[in-house]
Amino acid sequence: MNANFIFTRFAACLLLVSVLFSCEDDDVVVSTSEGRFSLELTDAPVDDPNVSAVFVTVADVKLDGASVSGFSRTTVELSALQNGVTEMIANADVEAKAYNSVEIVLDDANDATNSGGPGCYVLTADNAKVALEVVGDGSLEAANSGFTITQGGNLATVIDFDLRKALVRTDDAARPYAFAAENRLESSLRFVERESTGTLSGSVTNNSGEDTEVVIYAYAANTYTAAEREGDSDDELFLNAVASTRLSASGDYEFNFLPAGNYELVAVAYEDEDGDGETALKGSFVLNAFGSLSLSGVQVSAQASTTINLTLLSLLP
Repeated sequence: MNANFIFTRFAACLLLVSVLFSCEDDDVVVSTSEGRFSLELTDAPVDDPNVSAVFVTVADVKLDGASVSGFSRTTVELSALQNGVTEMIANADVEAKAYNSVEIVLDDANDATNSGGPGCYVLTADNAKVALEVVGDGSLEAANSGFTITQGGNLATVIDFDLRKALVRTDDAARPYAFAAENRLESSLRFVERESTGTLSGSVTNNSGEDTEVVIYAYAANTYTAAEREGDSDDELFLNAVASTRLSASGDYEFNFLPAGNYELVAVAYEDEDGDGETALKGSFVLNAFGSLSLSGVQVSAQASTTINLTLLSLLP
């Protein structure tokens, strides 16, 4: 075998390798870096005393429209996920890059076992199931859900499924509850990165003389207006609040997973005046905190707990 033949064969091999690994070859599979992404669900409570529990079936979780690998459909009791309690619904390695959206896909027809429906429903105080229908294909994009996964990083995220916004009363006695319209339903999904949030809590002294249900709303500072208390029904009030919480029987309140920033607090009274099981807005309280009448600049820091003790003074209509 002469030298020219050997050289020719060697050159041909080099050319073949060059072609196979050319950057311009669309068939070449290039490995990508990854990071860990996790998603948990939590809930802001619904006020209706006739609602015993609310269940939803999550059939898929999508990032920028693509399903998260390894996801298993699950039926979640949202109403049990309050005061910082969460349930993990996704935990997977994903491509390290910037993402624009997170979607959860609800299945209103079947639960997680596929043994029959409904997949989403209200369980009433008398143990009846009221099916909840989701518009379209059930895909709901959480508000402000852009985020970035870094190579080797671990990003923990939470969606606060605010039932106070997501659930509405109807005039149908057979199906007295329904999910809100799609835009409002999507806006009820508040997406946050865990490391960027903090906790706000405290005790409440009621000096108003009112014996009512008390709900406290947290608004971004200087965004609460009188218009927040106007609407065709109580379902349409306070929709721009970042979060809400119900005053406990022991007189405590707690906000979890609040993005770092400044907030103003609004406390309102709800009452079932006609005994039909449905509460209605009675008024808002004048609040006092540490001797100050201003609660428009409560600061919440990331990965920190802020304590603000409140006093309910007079009730304004």
